[in-house]
Amino acid sequence: RQCKDSHEIFGLKRMKSRWAINILVPGILACMPGIGFGGVKTDSLLLHRVFNYAKNNTMQVTDTVRNIYLKYYVDVQRRNASLMLVPTLYNISRGKREFVGECYGTIRFTDIKNYDIQKNIQLTTIPHGNQVMPTVVSYMIPDIYGTDLIDGNILSPFSKDNKRYYSYRTTIISDRYSILSYHPRAHNTQLVKGFALVNITTGRIVNTKIVGEFDMMEFSIDVEFGDANTNPTVIPVRTTARTLFKFTGNKIKCNYTALFNCMKTLPDSIGDQRRVMNNLRPIQLTATERALYDQYFGNTDSIPNAPKSSENTWQIIGNHILNSHGSSTDKASVRLSPLLNPLYFSYSGRRGVSYHLKMGSTLWFDDNKHISFSPRFGYNFKIKQFFFQTPLRYTFNNRHDGWIETNVANGNRITAHDLPDYYNDFNTKLSVNYRIGTVVVTPSLMYHRRTSVNAEALSIEDKNTIYSSFAPSLLIAYTPSLKMPTFSALYERCVKGIINSNMQYEKMEFDISYTRRLQSLKTLNLRSGYGFYSNRNTMYFIDYTNLHENYLPDGWEDEWTGEFQLLKSEWYNSSRFYFRANASYESPLLFLTFTPFIGKHLEAERLYASFLLLGNTRPYTELGYGFKSQYFSIGLFGSFLNTSFQDIGCKFTIELFRKW
Repeated sequence: RQCKDSHEIFGLKRMKSRWAINILVPGILACMPGIGFGGVKTDSLLLHRVFNYAKNNTMQVTDTVRNIYLKYYVDVQRRNASLMLVPTLYNISRGKREFVGECYGTIRFTDIKNYDIQKNIQLTTIPHGNQVMPTVVSYMIPDIYGTDLIDGNILSPFSKDNKRYYSYRTTIISDRYSILSYHPRAHNTQLVKGFALVNITTGRIVNTKIVGEFDMMEFSIDVEFGDANTNPTVIPVRTTARTLFKFTGNKIKCNYTALFNCMKTLPDSIGDQRRVMNNLRPIQLTATERALYDQYFGNTDSIPNAPKSSENTWQIIGNHILNSHGSSTDKASVRLSPLLNPLYFSYSGRRGVSYHLKMGSTLWFDDNKHISFSPRFGYNFKIKQFFFQTPLRYTFNNRHDGWIETNVANGNRITAHDLPDYYNDFNTKLSVNYRIGTVVVTPSLMYHRRTSVNAEALSIEDKNTIYSSFAPSLLIAYTPSLKMPTFSALYERCVKGIINSNMQYEKMEFDISYTRRLQSLKTLNLRSGYGFYSNRNTMYFIDYTNLHENYLPDGWEDEWTGEFQLLKSEWYNSSRFYFRANASYESPLLFLTFTPFIGKHLEAERLYASFLLLGNTRPYTELGYGFKSQYFSIGLFGSFLNTSFQDIGCKFTIELFRKW
């Protein structure tokens, strides 16, 4: 039934290979002399129908639930010790080289880009039951009519916004169908090539082949969609992905197959998972896959006692230190990044080298309530300081962003406005957040305990070595609409005498931030802010919320667009007022994209411009350029006082496997 359209095209009554019908035959036709790129010109009317199909002919994907079956085969063709550093591949970095796995469950779509997969039954021969390269799952559900195919990456050739980046050719093969072939105009990781079988009348894509390379993986994806009577038709009914992963001499080949419209439902009692999977499986295992199961579980249709692990103590330690770990159920999830991994280092010319790791856990009570704990730890080698944050949040109303959060942390070493000595900062914050329409209100209680780094010398001079502050604050943010900027105002007042608070001050900050998503994954970021201290009756520390030093950057997706990269650290805490303005423009294809060799590896490029005015210096300006590749992101910056050149520097972070 699912091959009905292709049978009509070629006049075939029956054919055993679905792949041969839907993918191979159109591909042969597209490559024949006089057909495809070398022959027939683009049918602009057909392109217009393809670009507008999702908007005009497809039901909205809202709360769609389907049964899903996923099968994968992994072949480790070459490997070395560096494979242990890849977060999800530690468990296949030694021992056997071939693995197979399956899962059966349900998938619930909020929309084509947002979905949740519930794996009710899972079988695998991978040690510890871990999944290999989980990011490949997102390749199985491409948003072909959207601007981006996969999770904000890869420009779709079937989106009108991306038309300028592709060359198209059409080949009419019947009175109802054409083959639409596409090829990128630039050799870049954000662009793909392939062809699609398209209904001439409606522009509906029956099936497509997508070939490309992204995040160190070469991939070829065959996607088949339901017939015109299946709604919504943008959800695949079958996807096959073949990937080839290459990294420092390692070579891993994977085959994934997913079926999204399985007819069989799960039994009330699962019991033996292998026996149940044998009854649910919609396609047969290959001889190789069956043999791998038999070697792992034994030559039986049921699962015997779990095989004994041959790991020694050092292998167990290595697994927990070098590998990322995660687990999830329908109510809870836990995620831990590797404890030791050189890929989590970053470098800035002024801030030096830093290393950090993150954890995350969530416990859901229902769709509207959950608890999350997401601590973060890091160390900066230049200033020799350990940083930590431990936010614990209870969301009591997810629909209105209602939550209560407590965060115990430490901050940057800081000087008081009239003392040259540095103080370590230990702080605790309790916040409540709630959104009312377009307004978000966040009252907080902040407690700082600052201890002198050179306490002994200050004691000799009879100076205070500990300063404490208790400060209630109120943050109000207003966003008129999704296309408008966010306006925010923060008021904080330190109260003397509460919890040993020996300071008194008032602080106000105003901020405007605006992010405009442009076509083809381009983004414009604008930010401006003003802040000042008032009611300064005692000694106090200048510590702004919206203008501060960050010694633990988090890669390309952190606040690069809202920070000053070359600004000296003492400037952040030296002025009773500030005015700032920051702008950045990001595009997946900008300058270096079109250069030989380098351009094909770039995922995004950015231009930066930042301006700062403080009370005790001339206007400060930074200009910069940065790019992100699959391996690392780097930014080059220059600074000026008035029009006088001051400094040049760079920022570097490793991006390897950040999405893994």
